[in-house]
Amino acid sequence: MPVTIKSSLRGPKPVSGALPLSSEKFLAGVVRKKQGEILQTSFPSNTPVLPMKNGFVDTVMKAYSYHHNLVLRPDDVWIAILSQFSSYVNANAEELQSSFVQHEGQKSLDINLFGTRHTVDFGEFAKMMSAKIDDDIVDKSLKDWILPNFSTTTDNDTTVCAIMMMATLQKFYTYSASMWCGIPFVTLEGKKSDWDLILSRLDKLATFGEEPTAFAQLLRPILTRFSQAFTNARKGLRQDMDFWTRVVNVAPEGSGSTVLSGWITAFCSWSTTGRWMGPELPLKHTEVASYQRLALDGVEYSGIDIQYVPLGYCEVDVKVNDHGLEFDCAMAAGHMGASVEGEKSNTLRPLSSWFMYVQEGQSGRTEQA
Repeated sequence: MPVTIKSSLRGPKPVSGALPLSSEKFLAGVVRKKQGEILQTSFPSNTPVLPMKNGFVDTVMKAYSYHHNLVLRPDDVWIAILSQFSSYVNANAEELQSSFVQHEGQKSLDINLFGTRHTVDFGEFAKMMSAKIDDDIVDKSLKDWILPNFSTTTDNDTTVCAIMMMATLQKFYTYSASMWCGIPFVTLEGKKSDWDLILSRLDKLATFGEEPTAFAQLLRPILTRFSQAFTNARKGLRQDMDFWTRVVNVAPEGSGSTVLSGWITAFCSWSTTGRWMGPELPLKHTEVASYQRLALDGVEYSGIDIQYVPLGYCEVDVKVNDHGLEFDCAMAAGHMGASVEGEKSNTLRPLSSWFMYVQEGQSGRTEQA
């Protein structure tokens, strides 16, 4: 049963500027690679949306700064964690290669699909590819760790995370698809056990090095409080309003400050290129937060310039062979925006989507014999 927390004395305000967009316009406003034809997407049509480079962090920031309600699912937080982990792995692929695979360099993985590039299910392709990676990878627990299985998990969430798994391991694999004939209140959704499951998944991060260990340390106090909210609701206890008011800490100038701080910065621990942006390592236990820095359970959260908020989605190249015509394509998945909900359009939730598209300038070339 979801938990709704009254985290502010202010009432919610309607979201402005959100419009139904075509998938082409939405994608063009988000991804770094210029796209050609969109082959397939889970993007919702006729839904007011706001394109964002990080649909989790930016959604929370907007809800906080403009007094909108906020809805979060376990899947939303897990996708945010995966996008950060993907940046780290890709930036440290050489050091981590033996932890994931036995081969050197990149290994080609190809999946045969029945149909054409316009009829096959590329979401199913991503899930099939995650299974193929699982067959080859050293760590047989990795796929089950990455793919969500919360009470709120949808098929779209599974597909998004499968694509993010591909993107996380793209330094070790290349991916291709060959066509054959024949693919203000905060509501925490899910169950307490879902949030506890994310907490238990943090333990694996510590096996990947110092930075992922620190990442887990930053996340643990946050997710502990997410879980505690369900206990508080069941026992009729007062919710931790102070925790939610400190999700985004700002400078004295107000919520228009360019410096982002508060516990949301835990989800900005790595830049998009995998550079550590979190607190100085190793993390030091602190009981008193310094100016503009929040501390939870002795863990201090650093501030970052808003312009350096990392992308909340992952991208990975895929070669498509459609009956002899080859296309350089790309898949993008993760948090790419926010969807607007509520009778008064006053509620935001992170929008997780995936796209499969032909990269700009690719009209199809004949396969070389």
